[in-house]
Amino acid sequence: MPEHDNGVVRVGSYSVDKDTVERLIAWHGSEALRLPAGDGSAVRWALRQATLRALAAPPRVACQWRDVDLLGTGEGPWTLVFRGEVAEYAETVLHGDVSLSVTTGASRITAHAVLTRAGTTRPSPRDPSPRGPFPRGPLPRETEVLR
Repeated sequence: MPEHDNGVVRVGSYSVDKDTVERLIAWHGSEALRLPAGDGSAVRWALRQATLRALAAPPRVACQWRDVDLLGTGEGPWTLVFRGEVAEYAETVLHGDVSLSVTTGASRITAHAVLTRAGTTRPSPRDPSPRGPFPRGPLPRETEVLR
């Protein structure tokens, strides 16, 4: 059975002005955006949005950005945790790893999420085994992806 090579599947990028995120937090509160007030909030927001773009999530899933959690400090390393509908969608498209990177400027944060494919065997039509690293059975309520 042929093996897929490791390689980049998709890249998602998102750039945001730090002051804009701080204004959103001041207006809506940190809990509404699920972001801590302070320096790392723009980084977390940009990483969430870049990840949703890399997943190529349809609008009904992408609007569930609260289902993407980011564990770790502002400097990284970060761990992505998907919940709910985002976790279900990620299970169908994620067959490898998500690499995260952040570039900071004077007032801008730019985040990149790169989806890579692990060298997994493509299932044959006669083999009903699931694709990727996810077990058979009901969809998980949370899917964790390490950086």
